[in-house]
Amino acid sequence: MTVQDYHGHKIPDPYAWLEDPDSEQTKAFVEAQNKITVPFLEQCPIRGLYKERMTELYDYPKYSCHFKKGKRYFYFYNTGLQNQRVLYVQDSLEGEARVFLDPNILSDDGTVALRGYAFSEDGEYFAYGLSASGSDWVTIKFMKVDGAKELPDVLERVKFSCMAWTHDGKGMFYNSYPQQDGKSDVLSQKNIFSSAPALFLFPSQLSDDGRYVLLSIREGCDPVNRLWYCDLQQESNGITGILKWVKLIDNFEGEYDYVTNEGTVFTFKTNRHSPNYRLINIDFTDPEESKWKVLVPEHEKDVLEWVACVRSNFLVLCYLHDVKNTLQLHDLATGALLKTFPLEVGSIVGYSGQKKDTEIFYQFTSFLSPGIIYHCDLTKEELEPRVFREVTVKGIDASDYQTVQSANWPLVLLENIRTHLFTECL
Repeated sequence: MTVQDYHGHKIPDPYAWLEDPDSEQTKAFVEAQNKITVPFLEQCPIRGLYKERMTELYDYPKYSCHFKKGKRYFYFYNTGLQNQRVLYVQDSLEGEARVFLDPNILSDDGTVALRGYAFSEDGEYFAYGLSASGSDWVTIKFMKVDGAKELPDVLERVKFSCMAWTHDGKGMFYNSYPQQDGKSDVLSQKNIFSSAPALFLFPSQLSDDGRYVLLSIREGCDPVNRLWYCDLQQESNGITGILKWVKLIDNFEGEYDYVTNEGTVFTFKTNRHSPNYRLINIDFTDPEESKWKVLVPEHEKDVLEWVACVRSNFLVLCYLHDVKNTLQLHDLATGALLKTFPLEVGSIVGYSGQKKDTEIFYQFTSFLSPGIIYHCDLTKEELEPRVFREVTVKGIDASDYQTVQSANWPLVLLENIRTHLFTECL
């Protein structure tokens, strides 16, 4: 039996062998469990009714935000009950939508899923990961966007991987397990990182100007990471092997999420000394913590969930305020608040807009709405979002509710199951 040593304490782990999903012992265990579980579930008298009702409720169209890559727009769409959502392409927002990639046709049972994707900087090449039957193992394939032409390149042994194109479109950073017999839990960065401590994950991304590659090193699920970078301009002969990494942050004392950069001044979202998160600027030429500049301070109550740079000089900030999202526009240079976008009580579940874009899309959902996608043109003097697409569910209209006095009152009613009502409803 396996015994784990946790800080000097010996802890028996009699089921450690189940961590290998491909072993014959694990397969036999799962099969034996299913022989007990499946017949029990199948004899449930309301199983059919439950499935019928859940299918009915889930059968409505589902859209993602549009996002621009190169000269084209893309978006995901599911008609309602498709196993996988389909990627569509348009030449303009008003143009005809065409199927670009449909994972549903890649297998008979519909279990081949899209697991990550990345467009090259010019939007002319498309890398996409596919996994089968819920597996974590991914195969990355490539496509030329014009004509959706499949390319012969294939990357295998990929798991929990980033996909980050160099801005010249000549290569892409990704994570891969080494070719070897047996199994390994050591994740290494293909071509650019020689070895990695066990359980560390190394997602990398390119800076907005394409000059720097950033390496976010994580251990486990805690919101902390190390942050290394490499100046690709120092690679005079191109990327030929192990990169020259600069260890900007080499401890697990905070989380640092890259937002954007102006030259050597980088903007990060961090929880370092700020549990609700804030925005800071770090100059790579003078990176001592005492020299960090606060761009947007931590809010005393609201949690900063994510940040995006758009139209070169704007920042979009999404906060969690009293269990609902708020969306703000700030100035990149000063951090000043420019606008708060109008939102009802609900959540932002989708966003698109990059530094080079002049428009943003964001998707809102709530108890009353399965999805409203807004579009805002940031080149206009009046920054007023418009409803780009609104999803409706057949048979549900919150405005249909009437009181006994025949006045319409859109509302949401939530109650504890133990609540006893002693008066009639309106």
